[in-house]
Amino acid sequence: MRRFVVGLLAVVGFVTLLIVGGGVALYVTADSGHPKPPARIVLEVDWRDLPQETSRGGGFGLGMFAPQPPTLSQTAELLRRAAKDPRVAGMIATLGGDVPGIASVQELRDAIAAFRAAGKFAVAYTESFDEGSSGLQNYYLATAFEKIWVQPSGDFGVVGLAAQVPFLKGALDKVGVRVEGGRRMEYKTAPNSFTETGFTPAHRENLQQLLDGLFDLVSADIARARGLTTADLRRLIDRAPLSAPEALQAKLIDATYYRDEARVEILLRAGDGADLFALADYGALGRDESPAGDSIALVVATGTIVSGDADDGPLSNDSLLAVERIVAAIEAAARDSDNKALVVRIDSPGGSYVASDTLRRALERARAGGKPLIVSFGDVAASGGYFAALPADAIVAQPGTITGSIGVFAVKPVLGELLESLGVKVETLTTGTNAAMSSPLRAFTPQQQALLDRQLDRIYADFTGKVAAARKLDATRLDRAARGRVFTGTQAKTAGLVDELGGLDRAIALAKSRAGIDASREVSLKRYPAEKEPLERLLDLVLGGKAPRMAMASDAGAPARLLARRLGELGLTWRAESLRLPPLPPLWR
Repeated sequence: MRRFVVGLLAVVGFVTLLIVGGGVALYVTADSGHPKPPARIVLEVDWRDLPQETSRGGGFGLGMFAPQPPTLSQTAELLRRAAKDPRVAGMIATLGGDVPGIASVQELRDAIAAFRAAGKFAVAYTESFDEGSSGLQNYYLATAFEKIWVQPSGDFGVVGLAAQVPFLKGALDKVGVRVEGGRRMEYKTAPNSFTETGFTPAHRENLQQLLDGLFDLVSADIARARGLTTADLRRLIDRAPLSAPEALQAKLIDATYYRDEARVEILLRAGDGADLFALADYGALGRDESPAGDSIALVVATGTIVSGDADDGPLSNDSLLAVERIVAAIEAAARDSDNKALVVRIDSPGGSYVASDTLRRALERARAGGKPLIVSFGDVAASGGYFAALPADAIVAQPGTITGSIGVFAVKPVLGELLESLGVKVETLTTGTNAAMSSPLRAFTPQQQALLDRQLDRIYADFTGKVAAARKLDATRLDRAARGRVFTGTQAKTAGLVDELGGLDRAIALAKSRAGIDASREVSLKRYPAEKEPLERLLDLVLGGKAPRMAMASDAGAPARLLARRLGELGLTWRAESLRLPPLPPLWR
């Protein structure tokens, strides 16, 4: 009886949410239909919040039912589609705010270059290029455009790159906390914030090399785009921040306008019949059907790598890469006979060694099935993120991708002294010598430290052995590429860790070539895991992120069947074909 009551209450709550959410969704979609495009389209793009590798989900509330913003790859695909569209005259993009990594910026720069190569104009507008790394990255993106316009009161705050690393050991010592563990090798510096009081020589060397490499790449591209020498550009950056008029005089920007003036200027340039049209609305326009037959699978794997399956409901943590879900996506992509090749997009700083090896094994099995496998790196492919990519036929990285970190570490805080100073006494009982080895309440014994060291040695040997075999590196080249070092994509290619420099478009071109598909032939791109429909996001909220996948988004009976399945799980019955929702209130029609 108790189970029945609990189940009934759950169903009542679910139906209420379904009615309200569905009504609001219908109201939103009914009243916000996409506008008709003008005769001449000028794409208006808001990149104050740049697209990410994966959809961020709708969150809670109305956003749950709203169309999701295009991902990074979808945005690049839209720009390439617009480049071929005779209705599109050009684009204006508003920049500003925080941006993702340099490799993501390079991905967008490649798409803008393709857009401009088709004869379209492209203008970047910003109120100001703020100081810090976001100023540099926004300006780097802006220099892919034909013109850069800034608000007259804005600044040119492009001042270079800086890395500030906090070292907490001194503070931890004062409160009685000690961090124990180990690492392999000296360039594996992630634990240093807790175990050192400042930069070690290896830490300083590798981080400075990374910063210098990224800044060299960015400044060379910017100087080329603005018709400056690299030396002149660096002198100007060293003088920054500059006012907008000073930046204009130095030829770092092309004009100063307020936003309303910029809109007038852009429409005058576009000519009669032109009007601004949002990129999101352009993406929703009807397009030619995807080419029938052959397709290429795109599997997107982003975040810190963890074992198991993530709760991917509307309130979930987007920063985790749960291997169970990604492995299932890889297997589904490999099984689909229409997919002639697989492209796997990895953007991950690493994570669990075992989970990373699970992902690596899934890619190894996919490649063994006979389909070409190309891996494309995003902003970061480090440690386990790099390890997972090893089975690929080819690895493609952007010049600015942070790559490598072939090493391993394990640490734990020891809180016993802190607790003792607070008057907390903890007594421990065990049934084995090492039963409390991982406890933060006790330090490692010498024997336990030796066991940890042996484990780290084994993992490092396995990691480097698999890298050597996959990348065909001899002992000398492997040692130069490993020991925890971190590289730019350009440096990683020199070290033998990647095969080609470029973005996702280059990876897709390689996949087509290895699959025997003519380069000029259009193929459809199937994305895995598939984005959830609004109803699925609602079900995730109600059912704790475990809603079954809808087979077809257009299937009108799917909501009823999903609810009927849930009722069955609760021990209740309700004929799916007889379920009808009540009429919506007038407000929601």
